[in-house]
Amino acid sequence: MSKKKIYLTDKKKKDLEGFEDVMDLIGQSETEIRSDKEIQIEDYEIFDFLEKEILRLEKIDQFFTTQLPIDKRYSQTKALIEKESGDVALLREEIIDKLKQEESNLNQFMSNLFAKTFN
Repeated sequence: MSKKKIYLTDKKKKDLEGFEDVMDLIGQSETEIRSDKEIQIEDYEIFDFLEKEILRLEKIDQFFTTQLPIDKRYSQTKALIEKESGDVALLREEIIDKLKQEESNLNQFMSNLFAKTFN
């Protein structure tokens, strides 16, 4: 069973002063009592939510209609991957060159390890 809603204006609320006990009994049943101010606050909250939702949807629309097609047409992904692959290859070559040197820390460590192992 749905609640009945009673809307009270400030004038009606003033007329019912002193009958709070009776109003409490009504409030306990399947009746909801609301004032004009509560209704205005609720209306404002709904309006505020709808305004924010409009802005959010406009931003989503702008993203899908403007920015996404630009990214598809002028994608930089392939160029960035190629650049990074080149940088990785250069770094790999530098590391290998440094490790190949006889005085490198790796070669010294391996020499010590083999010396201790075979002694």
